[in-house]
Amino acid sequence: MKKNLKILHNFDIFLNNGIPKPKKYITRHTVKAIVKNKKGEIALVTNPIHKLFSLPGGGAEGKNLETEIIRECREEINQRVEVLDVIGKIKEFRDRDSKKYITTCFVVKAVKKFKKDFRTDEEVKNGLSVVWVNNKKLINIFKAQTKKVKDGKIDFYNTAFNIIRDSVFINEYLSILKK
Repeated sequence: MKKNLKILHNFDIFLNNGIPKPKKYITRHTVKAIVKNKKGEIALVTNPIHKLFSLPGGGAEGKNLETEIIRECREEINQRVEVLDVIGKIKEFRDRDSKKYITTCFVVKAVKKFKKDFRTDEEVKNGLSVVWVNNKKLINIFKAQTKKVKDGKIDFYNTAFNIIRDSVFINEYLSILKK
């Protein structure tokens, strides 16, 4: 495990949102991946509903987080992957849902595209798709999305949290590449 990178609270994402802090949080483990292909591009997922981008990943259904990120990559980006490293963990206290998310981010290598579509019914219904971007475009996308969150222009509660969290993981990944 690399390190705990950050703790995010409602006030880090939203200014004056009026959501009261709950007395108790329910813990939910999630996983995210920075997926590199042979060209060195990074996978992002998006959908036509919010037209925003995030790293692939989601809720961990089991205790083995490596197995969970492999499953999430199969579902969301239709790729068989190999886990290379762990970037770190972020804790998020989402007051609206009374949940404490503990998200672990992995660096993985795309090995082979599956012929079958493994997206869940909800992901298909929402039009979830994958795009591959170079590091420069990755930086620009998340810089613009982070600005929208900070300017209060993202109406989707969880999406706003996801953008800030994914930005921290991406910045950590890019800083490791520079070393």
